[in-house]
Amino acid sequence: MDGETLVREYYRSIDEDDYAALSAALTGGFVHRRPDTTIEGREEFVAFMKGGRPERDTEHVLEAVYTALGGGEGGETDGTEGESPGDRDRLAAEGRLLRADGSVWFRFVDSFETTDNGIQSVRTYVHSAS
Repeated sequence: MDGETLVREYYRSIDEDDYAALSAALTGGFVHRRPDTTIEGREEFVAFMKGGRPERDTEHVLEAVYTALGGGEGGETDGTEGESPGDRDRLAAEGRLLRADGSVWFRFVDSFETTDNGIQSVRTYVHSAS
């Protein structure tokens, strides 16, 4: 699955409560950095999506997905054997998170780092709707 398809699958699986697909899209060492917390580990993140997030009846509306190939920083590794930062793709998604009533909860930009094995990390930046 290419990076953009993987990113779109990430949001689809969250919005549709498809946790098997979400787990399959993430690497074992997945990390999600949010303004309020950091969640480390694929299983921990999936568990948060199942029962720890403030609202589950939401929809991500993507306005754009941006791609940059080989975006790793020189010399860094992520602990994945045989993989260098240059083997990772960097993507960003810009959009809105809607509540069940269709109102905008907040706007976001998510920065993704992906590998051939899936999404390695996501960093979320938010801007309130008001």
